[in-house]
Amino acid sequence: MVTAMVLFGMMSPLSKDAMNSGLTGQQLATLRICGGTLLFWVAQVFAPWHTVARRDLMRLAVASIFGVVLSQGGLIMGISRTSPINATMEITAQPIYVLVLSALLLHQRITPLKACGVLLGFAGAATLVLMNVGDTGGRAASIVGDLTVLGSQVAFALYLTMFLPVIARIDPLTFNRWMFTFGSMILLPFTASDMAALDWQGVSARTWFDVAYIVVACTFVCFMLVVYSQRRLHPTVMSSYNYIQPVVTVVGSLALGLAVLQWQHLVAAALIFTGVWLVIRSH
Repeated sequence: MVTAMVLFGMMSPLSKDAMNSGLTGQQLATLRICGGTLLFWVAQVFAPWHTVARRDLMRLAVASIFGVVLSQGGLIMGISRTSPINATMEITAQPIYVLVLSALLLHQRITPLKACGVLLGFAGAATLVLMNVGDTGGRAASIVGDLTVLGSQVAFALYLTMFLPVIARIDPLTFNRWMFTFGSMILLPFTASDMAALDWQGVSARTWFDVAYIVVACTFVCFMLVVYSQRRLHPTVMSSYNYIQPVVTVVGSLALGLAVLQWQHLVAAALIFTGVWLVIRSH
């Protein structure tokens, strides 16, 4: 989960860069989900083939709505319509949704230690995003973008809590292959017109690099790691690692000379990792 969150932490700035270079949110979301589908099918050639029961295929189709179309597609479309500060704040609130949904759907008890960890992590992440570190997005926030990002995080929280039995029965590659296949089939009818309008030859090399990173690292690699982790970690523990993303944003900003290290960075990082440790400690 640490590796997945480190890789995923660079998706927001690279997505913003790609969309500032001419791609629309619908085009980038389609390239990401369809590109991920292609990679999962190619990887399957080099791995054992596992048959999936028909009832599980139906569950995977439903999982794709929450785990791929609404969460991953919605996240990119939301980022295109809001500021990086707003998007990051809404993403870091995801563990709170998971904590509540785990209590409602999985009947998990919210222990004081777990609640304290989630709140500490949120406080640290909020400190980082409110400092505007690395905020170079040139678009103002909008209520539509904020609600889209918020909805994508609620959808992913539902995905983490509702489909544990299916994930436990299916190996990670097979699970992702079918989930992204169904996700592509659901998404394409809504974005086909945007893809038809894409000027493929006009896309710059830098934008293609952004797209390649988003497809390979943030989709193929991250989802393999996330599904692997889902089979071994509680949903609340998994979502607590989400707080690593703002730290990656700060480190990337410092490395690129976009920010100066301040004492607030160290305090925020301490809060984030203490919160993650407390949630893990509760299990």
